[in-house]
Amino acid sequence: MIKIYFISFTLLFIYSFYSAVIPADKSGKWYYGGNAGISKNNDYLRISVEPMIGYNISSRFSSGIKTHYSYIKYDDDASDLSYNNYGGSVFARYSPITNAYLHSEFAYENYDQYVFNSSTNKYDNNRVWVPFFLVGAGYRQPIGSNASIYAEVLVDVIRDKNSPFKNWEPIFNVGVAVGF
Repeated sequence: MIKIYFISFTLLFIYSFYSAVIPADKSGKWYYGGNAGISKNNDYLRISVEPMIGYNISSRFSSGIKTHYSYIKYDDDASDLSYNNYGGSVFARYSPITNAYLHSEFAYENYDQYVFNSSTNKYDNNRVWVPFFLVGAGYRQPIGSNASIYAEVLVDVIRDKNSPFKNWEPIFNVGVAVGF
């Protein structure tokens, strides 16, 4: 199963890189991209995808939307839990200098939440909606005529009680964006 996900992720990366060398429409203001990932560590497996589409309003300002889905499987001797988390967001970016940008994003995510029930000795599953307001900065590096890689650091300023990000924990994102 892991091999299938690894192959899928590799094909997505190759497609993104191949798309980077296709000449861009110089009048195009739309771009797309996002993040995809897989991590495996002993009893823990996480697979996630986050496609995005954005529009360059001006040479310094852009805005767009993202969707998110992640599957998490935690299987150890004491428990066997799986999570299906999903949601979406709207974002805005302002570039005060070339290749660097300030980022703000409102996200609303639906999480599986497990609570241990001592009377049944099992975990009960509930779903919760969690709001995020993410702010931070990023840097993008062109890798072709119409594509770039980017890295950003964000923090959640709402810090909802159900948020997985506590105590101003930074969120690191790395991805690829392709213009069309």
